[in-house]
Amino acid sequence: MKSVLPSDLNLFRALGEETKHKILRLLLLGEHCACKIPKKIGESQSNTSMHLAKLLEWNLIKYRRDGKLIIYSIKDERIFRIFKMLCKGDFRIMRKRCSPDYARCKKL
Repeated sequence: MKSVLPSDLNLFRALGEETKHKILRLLLLGEHCACKIPKKIGESQSNTSMHLAKLLEWNLIKYRRDGKLIIYSIKDERIFRIFKMLCKGDFRIMRKRCSPDYARCKKL
């Protein structure tokens, strides 16, 4: 039996924890500034920051600086595939969940 990779476990941990799941769903819509994520997912700034740090550590998301802003986005393409499966291939749902990365989702 093939052993489970730590990266696989971390991906499922992220999907299984509500706050991390909400962050990933939000980032499917495209890049978001760290300052706006807490309000959009309904969590405190400190709680969101802790979860973002863990998602970064697990290489599921990435960030870039734009002046003083920190902009987060999806790094691991498996996240797009998983949400595509959750949508059962219904691209109308995918468009809502991951536009403007809709084209990326549809190719997978």
